[in-house]
Amino acid sequence: MPADIQFVPLGGHTAGHAGVAVRDSAGWLLHCGDAYYYHRELDPTPQPHPVLDIVQTSSEVDHDLRVDTQARLRALVGTVALVSAHDPWELARYR
Repeated sequence: MPADIQFVPLGGHTAGHAGVAVRDSAGWLLHCGDAYYYHRELDPTPQPHPVLDIVQTSSEVDHDLRVDTQARLRALVGTVALVSAHDPWELARYR
């Protein structure tokens, strides 16, 4: 696989869940799929969305793994561009 496309394990939401990272001249963009639902979940003090959090927690397959995955993603903030499939604010930013 080329170095500019990588699959990244992002467990917890669904079995075998993974993101896709793509590198271009601006750096890395990691599409996190369902690993989080709202960009403020990746703040230093995570802020869940009141409605999206209900959907997210009711569909997770492994709570501890999902929370650990989000902590790993939080550590990437500022070094890798992250986008969630469920966050309309993030999707608008990348249009």
